[in-house]
Amino acid sequence: MGVAAYDITAPAFRADATADYELSILTGVDSFAYIIRDQLTNQLLAYRQAELQPVAAVDWPARLADLVAGDLRLHDLSYGSVRLAWDTPTFTLVPAEFFDAGQARTYLEQLTVVGLEDEVRHEAYQVLGGHLVYGARRDDLAAATTTLAVRRIQHYAGGLLTAWAARSQRLQHEAISCSVRGNRLLLAGHRNGRLVYYNSFHWDSSQDAVYYLLLAYTQSGLLPSRSALYLSGITTTDELYYQFYRYVEDIRFSTYPVPPALSPLLEDLPPQQYFDLLCLG
Repeated sequence: MGVAAYDITAPAFRADATADYELSILTGVDSFAYIIRDQLTNQLLAYRQAELQPVAAVDWPARLADLVAGDLRLHDLSYGSVRLAWDTPTFTLVPAEFFDAGQARTYLEQLTVVGLEDEVRHEAYQVLGGHLVYGARRDDLAAATTTLAVRRIQHYAGGLLTAWAARSQRLQHEAISCSVRGNRLLLAGHRNGRLVYYNSFHWDSSQDAVYYLLLAYTQSGLLPSRSALYLSGITTTDELYYQFYRYVEDIRFSTYPVPPALSPLLEDLPPQQYFDLLCLG
């Protein structure tokens, strides 16, 4: 399903040196992952990923507090930089020329139900030519801000869409990009850096996922036999990879332009597993 449990720390990690470290976190009501990177040496020092079991939403702040309290890399440590992205499929992009901050909730309500307990936020992305609007429970966002000691929360799709667009612009190519997180896909189509398609889907079977992938190709005006697919979140051993390969001839894994150095303990960790965390900006 694209989510495996990882909990790895390199021997070079030092609790007394975290002022030089960057902590990048991606979380939501059903997932939690982070990487720790030494900003001076660009070395990856730790990676943790876990799938959180579904519970009532009101329990999430307490679950997050328990998770942080039980993690020696997070509890009572202060990092030089902390970046936090919120993982939710509830988002939309609004072109800059049509965006009105006062109508942010309305944009989202055109796609889904937005509850009274939800907070709607928006972020500007020049490379995307618009604003990303998303919603989440107000109490959950407040708990994440306080418990993880961050000043700002961003939506995880912003970093991915920006990184994918930069790659497309750099290579001057057409491609579909796909991030797999649990039973969700974030799909986007790019032509020479220009975003031509994006959507997020929940899939129950690999056949569903294949359908959504091929829909992305169709909606982008691309052909699976000619345009590459860039993947993150899964490996060649996943059933989803095998099913995608039946339909797409050219599958590649997303890579970060300046990847961090790895210690021996982390060398076997597939870099596409933490690509989305590297893209937080």
